[in-house]
Amino acid sequence: MGVFYCAAMAKAQPTGRKRGRPKRAKPPALEALAGRKHLATLLRHRRRLHKAHDHPNRPLFYDTVLTAHLLAFYNPILRSLRTIEDFSQAPQTQQELDCQKICRSTLSDAHKVLDATLLEALIQDLQARLPQLPRMDGPLGRLLKHLRLIDGSYFKVAAEVEWALRRRKTWSETTDERFVRLDLQLCCVSGVPQCVQINGKGSSEVAAAQRHIERGAIYVADRGIFSFAWLGAMLLGGADFVLRIKTSQNTCTIRELPLSDADRAAGVLSDRLVVLEGGPGRPAPQSELREVRIADSNNPGHVVRLLTNLLDVEAWTLGEVYRHRWQIELFFRWLKVHAHFRHMISHDRNGILMSFYVAVIGVLLLYLHSGRKPSLYAYNMLCLVGQGSATLADIVPILEAREREKELARKRLLRKKLEKQGL
Repeated sequence: MGVFYCAAMAKAQPTGRKRGRPKRAKPPALEALAGRKHLATLLRHRRRLHKAHDHPNRPLFYDTVLTAHLLAFYNPILRSLRTIEDFSQAPQTQQELDCQKICRSTLSDAHKVLDATLLEALIQDLQARLPQLPRMDGPLGRLLKHLRLIDGSYFKVAAEVEWALRRRKTWSETTDERFVRLDLQLCCVSGVPQCVQINGKGSSEVAAAQRHIERGAIYVADRGIFSFAWLGAMLLGGADFVLRIKTSQNTCTIRELPLSDADRAAGVLSDRLVVLEGGPGRPAPQSELREVRIADSNNPGHVVRLLTNLLDVEAWTLGEVYRHRWQIELFFRWLKVHAHFRHMISHDRNGILMSFYVAVIGVLLLYLHSGRKPSLYAYNMLCLVGQGSATLADIVPILEAREREKELARKRLLRKKLEKQGL
């Protein structure tokens, strides 16, 4: 009794406070990531998702799965079902979850049952909250506002996934690797992905692009994504395009268009009105299009052939439009290298789509917090917020300072380039 009394009294004795700044209470991880401004939006959608797929025998609900995936997105080490299971038992994570533990087998089953498309409403809500795009003057700026960059990239999955694409290593006769392809459209100005699709065997990148055609948009794609059917669908749907075509594609020249001094300075070799030539069983659209040939500055001797239905745009401007296609390559690199989406933790098509939808939600939160396109720096700083090492108020000045440094570096490179050209 005396021992218990002494221990209780010792615990009740006030301890001396350390001098300096008082320790600040850490907000819950979800609030830290979303911020109070957007936390209500997430909570409203979490309540909606909680009611979806409700079953009295199911202990794991949709909102808990979304929260666990979102927290894992901002933690690069959580890229397997086992690590998410361990992470779900951490004290800080327990503040966000409605269960004591997310078993990896239960999470795997949830990927098959919970409808990934229910996350689209949350994505649309966050997209509507994006800050107004900066004003962009001039013909190039007006075009960039409507640009949709199209591409696909491969992500590795387990070999037993039958619906996935199959890629065998050329140097191995026994290795059988399977991949899924993420097809998406990237908004050029905001850097936000749209029209996310997961495809495997029996679906091409062209077929994925043809499913989403928006009137007034300008689609930009490399030469690997091209078909007469897609061209016809865009022309019929009121969309524009700037597409790179292969050297083997035949065209019939209607007439040559004159080149300006700005065109020649940008490396434009020719500008002409053409009609595409099809082949046996491959009828080509008979609309009058425009072909612009530009010297490839990165590969001397190579020519870039651009096909477009934009007839009133200067040729050099079309070259600048196509150069922005590189942004979608950088996005895929960012997703694989920095966000660590090298392989998928689910074998089910619905579960893989859910993972990418969570990544899109994470990218939208990055944009909402920083007011800028998603970047490596913003992602790394928001990871610190998710881990409780910083707050949104802490990282915003750091991001602004980093953006100023990058802008100054861009201006220095531009001045050096102009000096070399004697301008």
